[in-house]
Amino acid sequence: MQRITTQHQKSQFVFYPLAVITLLMTFVITTHTQAWQASQATSPLAATFEAHGGLDRFQSFGTMAYTMKGFPLSAPMAKTNRSTVDLKTRRNRIDGEGFTVAWDGERAWSTPGPDAVGLPPRFVTLGSFYFIGMPFVFGDDGVVLEEDGYGTFRGTTYRVVNVSYKPGVGYTSEDEFTVFINPETDRIALIHHSVTENPDIDRVTWTFDEFQEVEGLLLPAKMTFYAGWNPDNPVAPGTGASFTIEDVKLDTRRPKASLYKAPADAVIDGSTDDD
Repeated sequence: MQRITTQHQKSQFVFYPLAVITLLMTFVITTHTQAWQASQATSPLAATFEAHGGLDRFQSFGTMAYTMKGFPLSAPMAKTNRSTVDLKTRRNRIDGEGFTVAWDGERAWSTPGPDAVGLPPRFVTLGSFYFIGMPFVFGDDGVVLEEDGYGTFRGTTYRVVNVSYKPGVGYTSEDEFTVFINPETDRIALIHHSVTENPDIDRVTWTFDEFQEVEGLLLPAKMTFYAGWNPDNPVAPGTGASFTIEDVKLDTRRPKASLYKAPADAVIDGSTDDD
């Protein structure tokens, strides 16, 4: 006897495997999400992420734009300049007085020339945002966090967390950061770190002097830079060089990719050629 399969029966045979695949995908995604959430909950910086508004909330945004005044690492950057960061890719464009530098995700470029900001464009575009994005950037994949007891800065005791990176992560994975956390507020107070891109400097320190609330996140408003000094040194750090972060804007949408495209007259940063 000939067996007849109706169209409805055929659809059932198709539906069941699809349903199983969908359930398996849901299970895998849910399990991965739960594992990530569990790892963040046990992170040495879990309380700090929350004190600054939450890592999940930070990661919900696609764009951060801000104005820096007095950034201390070069004379051109010390003038007022505006950064626009794609938070998903960390592409960054900085427009200043008479210059533009950018990181397009693969290479850095500058106008009007290679010395437009007095520093390698890659170092400026990737490095400047990293400090503004703290502590949230320490929640990136490949970051290794480790509790390291307590440390003292100017007579105040802080909880200390060491930050390192898995091999191949980022563009200077040999860098190491030491984060000082206020034990009463869980806010980030200062960091000091190695400088692998400049052999003439051992470690430097940045203090977080003031914060501002933007879209539910507590972000730096004023910082101070101390060159060639870290809290282990017995000599006082001196006055340092302060700068401000103003007019911070966050958007869930990402910037257009064309914003980071090098114009025809741009100079490509040669320091990226060996990466």
